[in-house]
Amino acid sequence: MNIGNVRLLHSDWFSALHGECFDIIVSNPPYIAAGNAHLTRGDVRFEPRSALVSGADGLDDIRCITAQARDHLNPDGWLLFEHGYDQAEQARALLQQVGFTAVFSARDLAGIERVSGGSCPSPARKAESVL
Repeated sequence: MNIGNVRLLHSDWFSALHGECFDIIVSNPPYIAAGNAHLTRGDVRFEPRSALVSGADGLDDIRCITAQARDHLNPDGWLLFEHGYDQAEQARALLQQVGFTAVFSARDLAGIERVSGGSCPSPARKAESVL
């Protein structure tokens, strides 16, 4: 498939971006709490822990992403990420804390809020949020 307006990058979060900005950043980061009992059950037992676990509450990588994403989004760009079934409220709060607007969570087919995101304010709105 030849898609001219899409570019995929492999990076440890934002380390390989070197100041580049995008219209949208989408992530499926690790979001399981380190002590979660599900890590010892089913197929997930065979997955690398680094692909699943993100600190004591499962939000360490999401904190990193929300804190750094604005530096790599064009004005009015969007950040979207998957999170755990019980993390939507915390995910929205993290987005709002760093100044994202139009913050939302979307439900999966089972009706569970599993994706959250927000818009990066334009430069004028960024300045207003700092005042």
